Order: sequence, then C-alpha cells, then structure tokens
Amino acid sequence: MSRARSFVFTLVALTACNDSSNTPTSGTDSSTTAATDPGPATTDASTDAPATTSTTTSDEPTTGAPTGTTGDPVGPTYYRDIKAILDAKCATCHRPGDIAPFSLTNYDEAGMFAKILAPAIEDRTMPPWPPGADCNQFAHDRGLTDAERELVLAWIAADAPAGDPNDAPPPPDDDAPPIAYDVQIGIPEPFTPAQGVADDYRCFLLDWPKDQEAYATAFTIEPGAREIVHHVIAFIIPPDELEDFEALDAADPGPGYPCYGGPGGEASPRAQWLGAWVPGASSGALPEGTGIRVKPGSKIAMQMHYHPNGAPVADQSTIMVRTAETVARPALLLPIAHPGWMVDAPAMTIPAGEADVTHSFTIDLGSVIQYLYKDEAIGVGKPLLAHMAGVHMHTRGARASLVVQSGGAPEACLIDVPRWDFNWQGIYEFAAPITIEPTDSVRLECHFDNSAGDSSLKWGEGTEDEMCLGMVYVSTDSP
Repeated sequence: MSRARSFVFTLVALTACNDSSNTPTSGTDSSTTAATDPGPATTDASTDAPATTSTTTSDEPTTGAPTGTTGDPVGPTYYRDIKAILDAKCATCHRPGDIAPFSLTNYDEAGMFAKILAPAIEDRTMPPWPPGADCNQFAHDRGLTDAERELVLAWIAADAPAGDPNDAPPPPDDDAPPIAYDVQIGIPEPFTPAQGVADDYRCFLLDWPKDQEAYATAFTIEPGAREIVHHVIAFIIPPDELEDFEALDAADPGPGYPCYGGPGGEASPRAQWLGAWVPGASSGALPEGTGIRVKPGSKIAMQMHYHPNGAPVADQSTIMVRTAETVARPALLLPIAHPGWMVDAPAMTIPAGEADVTHSFTIDLGSVIQYLYKDEAIGVGKPLLAHMAGVHMHTRGARASLVVQSGGAPEACLIDVPRWDFNWQGIYEFAAPITIEPTDSVRLECHFDNSAGDSSLKWGEGTEDEMCLGMVYVSTDSP
C-alpha cells in the first residue's frame, strides 16, 4: 500500500476511533446541496423621453478639475489623490513588461484607461484580493479600502483630472530590508507554453542543492518571462515521495510535465507547500523566527501557471530561497482535507445542475501532524501559532473558509474567500498570529456552483475535477 493511501486509511481510522476525551478530535465530513431560487422575474420597460438638445462629449481625460473660489480643485485629482493609490495597489502588476494588459504608472496611462477601470473597481475584482474583510486582518493587503475605492471612482466620474504635477507623492518606498537568498534553482532549459490556450499549467522537478537539513525562511520567484507568468507554487517533495513525481516527469518528453490542481502524483494532496508567488507579491520573508524544514535529497516541484499572450514566449523562471541551519520556531504548512474524498469514501460529489453544493471537514491539527511527520512531529499536544492560511479549489469553486472551533462553536476565522477565483489564489499572512489550542479543531468548508455543468464532479487532479483543500502555516508557540 502506498503512503498516500496509507494516509487516507490512517486518518479514516482516526475519524472512527477518536471518541474518548484523551484523544484528538475526530475528523468529520458534512456535505449539503442547496437549491437556489432564481428570484422574481423582471421586465424591462421604457418610456418616450422628451426631446433634448444635442450635446457633444469627449472620451479624453481632462487636465484640470472644477475649482472653488480659491482656485484649488474641489474634487480628487491624479497627482494629489490618485497616484499614490495606483502606485501602491495597481502598478505592481500594471507596469511595462508585467502580466497586466496595460500600464498605470503615470497620468497619461491612468487617464487613458480610467473609464475601463471603473467596472472592475466597482465589483471589487480589481485589485485582486480574495480574502474577505469580515474574517481576519492580513499583512500586505492589496485590496482597496472603502475610502480609496470611493476616491478613485469619484476621480473617474469627474473625467480623471490630472491636477498639479507638483502635488505628486514621493516614489513608493519599499522599507523591507533586502533578503540574502542563498538557494537559486530554476527551470533547466527555456520552456515555451502552449499557444492557442488561455492557460497552461506545467510542473518542473528541481533538485534541492543542500546536503544538510535546512530551514527555508524566505521564498520568492524571479520570473523569466514576467509578461506570461501568472502565478507560481513550489512544493517540497521529500526523498521517500519522489517516485510518483519522477515517473510523471519521465513520461513527458518535454521539459517538466503537465499539472493542474497540485504537483501531480498520488501523494499530491499532501505535498508540502514551500511558497507561492503572484505578480505584485510583497517581501518573500516568512514570519519572523519561523522556517520550513527541507531534507537533503528532496526535490522542489515548481508549478507554473502561464497565461500566454498570443506570441511564443520562452520562460526560464527561478526559485530563490533563503535558508538557515536552525530557527526559533520550526513551522509546518499543513494540508487540510478529508482523506476519504481522495478515494471516494465518501465521494466529494458535486451534482450537475446544482448551484450551491457544500462539503466540509473538521479535524484537530495534532492528528494531521502526527501522521505526516510521525517521530519528527512538532507541537503535538501543545499550543500552536497559526501565521498564514489559504484555500484551494478548481473552477467550480464559489466560496471557501477555514475557522478554528473550540467546543464546536466558531472561535476564530482564519480565512474566508467569499468569491473564489482560481486565477487568484495564495496563502495569506495574518496581521497577528492566532493561537490554536490542542483541544481546538479546524473546520474547512467549500461551496461549489455546478449549475452550468452537465455531469457530476468529484475530487481529482484534472481541469474538470474539483478539490476542497485548506492550508495552514503553523509554528510552535514558544522557542
């Protein structure tokens, strides 16, 4: 029996056996399907409007703004009010040579595209920041505050006036200290993603160069072709799990191998995340004093999400890692999912035509840690600090959350993604760590919309399969 299937049946056994008060909380699964009400029908009515005089409008942005009696603009202007917001929240991606389709680094660009910005800002799809504001507070928040959103929309509605260039804010100051990365590993030869597709997912197995145990304390990606690299996830494949992944690599004649939901292989659902990168990502440093252990002989599965732009562009991206021999608080990035979903016991069924199907799973973190790390487990039976969290589904996902429960009632919300978008996913660092007691459990809940589907879905690696997976980055509570 493979270790992956052993993992499944071990946690199923834990689910059945954890009844006594001196054992970890059992894992449980709950699945529901809700029918949706399309709501009352609506009709479109129009009436004849009175004749009006002809007017002429211009789509060109204005260079001034309405002024008061003192001559000062009464509404927001680009240089005084808007540029600082766009620089901080938009121009990290919307800049020349990056993944965004146009640049927003100066007034000429921002004024030209102002009108098409409004719909994305109004429906909160841009800037992309998936975590819901009502759940938790996060570091490096890329979303617009309500005040920023209203200010930008008011500026657009006023025909995007430039204002006085002397009001321009100073250039953005990145006060994060430089990181001395000591590991650099990357795609061994240039790879050109498939053309004629919207997205191409490719995994590359990279040798970990350290011959001694080390802790990863910072992670980032240096994109080779920034204009087509949508996001990157790096997974640690320990020596005893390599066989499945090396077989996938060997079966594909080109560099790397195709992958989608995870790094591939039977053990994919429990592959440990080393880090994730998206355009505009902030400092790659992990929470202070923490680090993820990487064993010598491991490999890194580098999952590339390419978004081809219509021209054949070759990429040769690089992973950069800072390591340390020891850390004050060893950390683990734990996968949270019902093990039975992976072998249809029970199946994570998402029926065709259903608009709101819910699957959930509850388990204590000690059970997960004990199985995954056995005699190398840390923090079992002791408080843990949760520093980051994320969720993962595929394209039929609608919403997902992770909460810490104490006594069966929600105690602390780790993350809630109210509008899931597969194209924008990651792991998000909390503004302050959250303590998880040994008696607490973590509940994962995923909602799916398969109303447009003509067949049922369940757990799987493929594009037309689904997943319900949570990730929590935890460390010991004290050095």
